[in-house]
Amino acid sequence: MKNLHLALATLGILAAMPASAEEQRIKVGVGELTCPTCSFTVAAAMRGVPTVEIIDFQDGEEFGTGTYIVAFDDQAANPDMIIEAVLANGYPAEVLQAGES
Repeated sequence: MKNLHLALATLGILAAMPASAEEQRIKVGVGELTCPTCSFTVAAAMRGVPTVEIIDFQDGEEFGTGTYIVAFDDQAANPDMIIEAVLANGYPAEVLQAGES
């Protein structure tokens, strides 16, 4: 009986735990990258959001634009937080593609 109570208590704890976090990846387009340090400034702003990791950066086809591939834990961050961090540093940004894993 003691083992049954322990098993039920364990199941109750597991059921109460939030769903496991999942890594999400998005592509973020950024503009006004007109100097050598701009891309580093934007990357630092993105990394200021909890769990964000820059996977890749590619220069855009037009001067001053670039695309970041960003990974983050969807329990700690979301695309809006990442975009807001970039905008707060004075760079225009938008999600180009969401939902990659």
